[in-house]
Amino acid sequence: MQWHTRRDLLAARPSAPAGSILFAGEPTEAVIGLGPQDWDAAEAIAREALKGCELGARDRVLIAMEQPASLSVALLARAAAPLVQSVAVTGARGRMRLLAAIRSLKPTVLITTPCGAADFLARLYMEFNVDPVELGLERIVIGGEVATAGLRKRLAREFEAEVAELYFDPFFGLPLAWRCGGPWEAVGGTVALAATDSDRIVAEDLGDDVGDAEIVVRPTFCAALKDDVLRTGTLRAAPKSDAGLFDRTLGDHVLLRGRWVSLDALRRQLALIDGVSAWTLEIDRGDRTLDAATLKVGFNRETLVKNPMWLSRVDQAIAAACPVSIAVETSFAGEIEGKPRGTVHDLRGQHGDAPGIAA
Repeated sequence: MQWHTRRDLLAARPSAPAGSILFAGEPTEAVIGLGPQDWDAAEAIAREALKGCELGARDRVLIAMEQPASLSVALLARAAAPLVQSVAVTGARGRMRLLAAIRSLKPTVLITTPCGAADFLARLYMEFNVDPVELGLERIVIGGEVATAGLRKRLAREFEAEVAELYFDPFFGLPLAWRCGGPWEAVGGTVALAATDSDRIVAEDLGDDVGDAEIVVRPTFCAALKDDVLRTGTLRAAPKSDAGLFDRTLGDHVLLRGRWVSLDALRRQLALIDGVSAWTLEIDRGDRTLDAATLKVGFNRETLVKNPMWLSRVDQAIAAACPVSIAVETSFAGEIEGKPRGTVHDLRGQHGDAPGIAA
């Protein structure tokens, strides 16, 4: 059995069988190939998780989310199709577009992120003057982000709908666990809990109270990795918490607006820019429903602070490394020895350094 983080999985380079579909993060850090049989097994796992959310033959499903990992939205739609009457996919951006899609397609089930659902609800009241109940949603399925305590109850109350949750793994974007009115359940053998400071499984059941534990994936559906363990960088929330399955992230990847941002990739891009002494990625939500992120860059020369060319280079570095937009602030930091590694200042309280293992 080998243990992998996202950082070292690329170095492992598991072989891909002929006819594989490659799963790659954004940016591409780890590429994992699923052959035809692997794909079928992965789709079956996603279908089992959706069944756990009680999707039925009369349901019309609308998936309104960006991909948590490569190809996941397409796989999710394929997995749902045999269970329900119809499946439609729309991006997470554009709440007016989402409202128009709901009015046109009249879905009974909406699958989206926790923050996407909360933001949509807020805009229905503040901008669109629409009563959520009028939309006719019977079930809302959320996943892909840290779900704040009480959100399920609020969504259920405001939409007068059932609320279920999915846990998407960060490698394939597969829904491997679900909660629908009861405790969290996982597709058999695919998810376990591990110690944060050593390669050791501490619980097979997601409900076991073992203190701080990292959620790990056993990709039994992937021939190249079927005997391995993949660290996700997500810490399981307290078993009896009203929050989602995980409430913190750790290590070298941070969740921002439902997408994983690689700090290592951002670090490499910024290291290519002459004059960068230090940088801090500040993430906040405050009273908003969505995350806001600012990259605060310190230059070693004052002439670079407001130089349009250098500001453009920072913007290009962000675009190359991050799947989401990030604002930029610059300042004079002076000379700092060594390469600037950068830090994360997460005012949401959701991200921290790994105590021993970095995902």
